[in-house]
Amino acid sequence: MVIYNDIYQWKGPKGGCSGCTGYESECHPFLITCRLRIVDLALGAPEVMHMKRHVVMAEDISDGPRRRICAESLGRHIFQEFNLDIKRTLWIECDPFLKETFHVAQFTPSYHDGLEMIYTIDWRPLLTAEKALFEDHLLEFSNKKA
Repeated sequence: MVIYNDIYQWKGPKGGCSGCTGYESECHPFLITCRLRIVDLALGAPEVMHMKRHVVMAEDISDGPRRRICAESLGRHIFQEFNLDIKRTLWIECDPFLKETFHVAQFTPSYHDGLEMIYTIDWRPLLTAEKALFEDHLLEFSNKKA
């Protein structure tokens, strides 16, 4: 069952960038925008225990060059805001140059900064079984215009 299907935006750190005093008129926080769909597999089949309960599909639609960046820049915020378990979430991003190609983010714990765990992200192609399982969602997601 789809629990979120909309444009997601993050305006950067509160108070702007770390190098500005707040009084500088040229210092603006950056804006990151992505199309985001979150599917909760357990809601559609509560009798089944899914290894990955949530599926996140994302595509960067920020101004500027397209890149596979939503996981790196927005992942932490999305996991927190939607109360997603990073270990039980499959994160899929649409390739910015080949709309029907998807990649999966693999989050690996890197270090703890005293407040939270910091992850590194590696990318792999979407597996055939994953593509078959989410085919309808992926087709609709890749054909949707921003």
